[in-house]
Amino acid sequence: MGKRAASSSPGEQLNNVEFQDGERTFRCEAATSPATPGTKWWWVSVTGESQRYAAFRTEPTDTPANLRERVIAYYTQLLVDRDRPREIRAHWAQRRSGQQAAVAAPIVADAAADTEAPEAASE
Repeated sequence: MGKRAASSSPGEQLNNVEFQDGERTFRCEAATSPATPGTKWWWVSVTGESQRYAAFRTEPTDTPANLRERVIAYYTQLLVDRDRPREIRAHWAQRRSGQQAAVAAPIVADAAADTEAPEAASE
């Protein structure tokens, strides 16, 4: 199942875990990030992947069993997100002009209705 590497006593915090799920081997290491030097993250490496992921922060209650569950759920969601079709959005400047056009259209329509109303009443 899992391999607990750097922690010998039960009160000591977990630092490394390695486990296998199917054909993949997951290696988890508790370490800080250059962006968040005071916060430890679970860095996850997966066989077949070229990058590692800072999946989530470490917790004092982490155990090999609950970490395995969380890592597999994280990686499963990562694969789902990766397979989702890419959503192509307009450039921010184009989105803004589209919003302004949507707001301006009802104003123009209201103005046109106001100018037509007196003619309709005179008939």
